[in-house]
Amino acid sequence: MASTLSQSFKPLHFAAALLACGVALQASAAHSYTDKLVAGETLQANEFLKPTDNNLVNLIMQGDGNLVLYRMSDSAPLWHTNSWGHPGAVTVMQGDGNLVVYGANGTDVLFHTNTWNNPGSYLQLLSSGNLVVKSASNTVLWASNTSVQPAPIYSTPSYQPTFWNDGATIQRNNNCYNYANNKRTDTFAQPGRAHGVSGYAMTGPAVYNAAVADGLVPTTATGTSPEGKTKIALVVAPGVDYHWYRQDADGRWTHKPGQTRATNVDNSGVTISNPETANRGMYTLFVGYFFTPSDAVQGQGKADIR
Repeated sequence: MASTLSQSFKPLHFAAALLACGVALQASAAHSYTDKLVAGETLQANEFLKPTDNNLVNLIMQGDGNLVLYRMSDSAPLWHTNSWGHPGAVTVMQGDGNLVVYGANGTDVLFHTNTWNNPGSYLQLLSSGNLVVKSASNTVLWASNTSVQPAPIYSTPSYQPTFWNDGATIQRNNNCYNYANNKRTDTFAQPGRAHGVSGYAMTGPAVYNAAVADGLVPTTATGTSPEGKTKIALVVAPGVDYHWYRQDADGRWTHKPGQTRATNVDNSGVTISNPETANRGMYTLFVGYFFTPSDAVQGQGKADIR
């Protein structure tokens, strides 16, 4: 499939003294589908490179002549040679150290890394998503300067209290744990109940462990989630109750105490920028932060709670 990043271009032509044109192309060897393309190897149509330790990216020689680096999670092109429109094109790692995409005639140069005069060089697709040409001594001579991050699976909701503050079913049957996880269950959800954890003492460690049983992932105040999970915070009134806050898309914190209305202010009526320093009333013990698999749509979080 052709890359959506492709644009029209004019093929480059170079003298035989610079590039080992048809002769090198005919003498090249088949590729063994590893993370490297070494001197004399080629990538022909539908052949590829992939990292040895993950499946996050693939470098594919497409049938249309374009050499494309794809992020595999969503098939997004991260880099390409802009050589589409040339069926039969071949990528060659030359003995002189230059990586070249040749047209089907073996003479037209559609792309090259300008790394000639470095015998023993090789192309490598790193697990980070960066594509590099390295010298025989492993010095990077050329790089695509790409990096792969997992495509966000989840998203963080904004503060939209109207959904939760209906004064009826949703407000009365969804508590702070529902709200923090952005998950409407109409069961007044309790940490751990969905996974057989109940009857625990109202202590920080006990509620913490119950949340972990539900699949919440402990983190820190500065932690970030490459999957796009939402950060929430647990506090406890020792021996009495627990409470949860969530960080919304704008970075501020909101909460919904029990059957009452969702709000963006603390017990002093101040907008919450930090749940650790906010006026939390009787919830004097700050336990910690977690990531939850949320969603931008109100009430549609993915956490397994009830």
